Amino acid sequence: MTVERVSYLHENEIDEFMNDIQHTLQPGVEGDALQVRLAVALVRKNAIDDYLPTGDAISVMTLGDQPENVRLSFEQMNADCTCHSNGWCSHRLAVIFHLYSQFNSLNNWLHEWRRMESQQMTLSISARTPEAWIEVLARLTQSLRTIQTSENPGVFIHETSLIDQKAIPLIPFEWEWKPLFELYYRLHVLDAGWTYVQTHLGGQSSSFFYGKWYVQNWMTEQLGKLTDSVTAIGAKPKLFEADAFHERLKELVRAFALGNTGLFAERFRVYRLFWQSLFPNQAARDAELTILQQEQSEEAQILVAFFYLLQGRHDKLENLVDHVSVDNMAIWLPLADLAEGDDDLESLSIIMTALLPFIGDYVNHNLTLVNRPAFVRKIDGLFEAADFSEEARESLFAHYGESGIDVFADFLVERERFAEWAALMHRYGVSYDGAEAGGLKIALSTDPVAVMPLLHTYAMGFIKEKNRHSYRRAVKLFKKMKAGSKKGGKTDFWNQYIDTVREKNRRLRALMEEMEKGNLNL
Repeated sequence: MTVERVSYLHENEIDEFMNDIQHTLQPGVEGDALQVRLAVALVRKNAIDDYLPTGDAISVMTLGDQPENVRLSFEQMNADCTCHSNGWCSHRLAVIFHLYSQFNSLNNWLHEWRRMESQQMTLSISARTPEAWIEVLARLTQSLRTIQTSENPGVFIHETSLIDQKAIPLIPFEWEWKPLFELYYRLHVLDAGWTYVQTHLGGQSSSFFYGKWYVQNWMTEQLGKLTDSVTAIGAKPKLFEADAFHERLKELVRAFALGNTGLFAERFRVYRLFWQSLFPNQAARDAELTILQQEQSEEAQILVAFFYLLQGRHDKLENLVDHVSVDNMAIWLPLADLAEGDDDLESLSIIMTALLPFIGDYVNHNLTLVNRPAFVRKIDGLFEAADFSEEARESLFAHYGESGIDVFADFLVERERFAEWAALMHRYGVSYDGAEAGGLKIALSTDPVAVMPLLHTYAMGFIKEKNRHSYRRAVKLFKKMKAGSKKGGKTDFWNQYIDTVREKNRRLRALMEEMEKGNLNL
């Protein structure tokens, strides 16, 4: 029998099967939703074989990865499958869907079936309690937790956009409750998608790909919306009915910060956003501190240190930093950033003193080459803000190697140590363009004699390229050296130097022409 014939003869029975499926399977239950998705995929791949009458039933073969035989009885209104699964398996569903799609729109049915989830959640969330919100939002965001980390980022972003659309009918009508619901929603979305996000953003890989940028933008957007909601709530008087919601928020934020892994700086940002903006009450902070002190993880200790920093308890902070090591150094850096931003220089000094012995090992063994320059600039800025001695800061540059060239160059220029600056440029073969973008102009105006050997090296390099454009660049350098020699009272030296250069390169006609135009003698 053809599928059209079976569908025509048993239209009413097929409708009954579809009604049973609609009321038995729930789109919010991941197992049910998975079976429906697999069944739809079988239908769209035409993986349903011929319909063969067998007594009072019809036998149908599904041609998926593991072919199965479905026996469909319209008299007894049941379906059996050789996969032996209980209830509606994807094979049974695929046969019914295939029959239904002959004279009906399967897409419309799927849309209506999925819409039931939003309606059910809207009814559930009508009870305005933290538990009702959490239960519904957990169901709404469950699909993010099941996305494989190997899945294309486009799939993840698409799924989050679908969840955003489903959340719209759930938003409370009263404007007073909207920011609070938004907080609950964004926390659930971030928590549900965290495994996927930190897998793509949390590694040390230096490779760039569009999907990584896509995920980064998504997380930045979520954190921005979270901040906006916290700001909105902070600007309004708190409703008495909202007390229970705020209490549960403390648990949710703590669970997000300590229950996930990777990207600690971002998790710490979320945690301190709530406790600095929404929960300024000292009693509430003391209660949270007591809970955190019972946790054993290193990250929990950072959160404890965060409260000590807020309370100005420097003696307690000094005791905590005794646990700093090269392995946990990275999670202390966000706290150092916070201390600097709050101008708490005493706390910053305590933290940076503890980090100091581990900086060299951390740079050379825990960071990729591409990430080292930015880290060196950041860490040196923290040491400077903590008012460390110049000797202590300078001693660290020996550990940085090439990664610290730009920062060390700025360090030397600020102190007008131009001879050492020039030696640094020469030692690491910094290009002329790099030196000019650094401190060359300042050096020429302050101590031109100190950089003469460096400029000579650059000029000789241009001449070796043996083209007119490079000769012109060499002559421009000679003009700068001429001006520096004049300023330093080195007229005789300069004339002797430039005459020697002419003599050694007299066969380079184009260079001689450019040098003649330059009027290089004093």
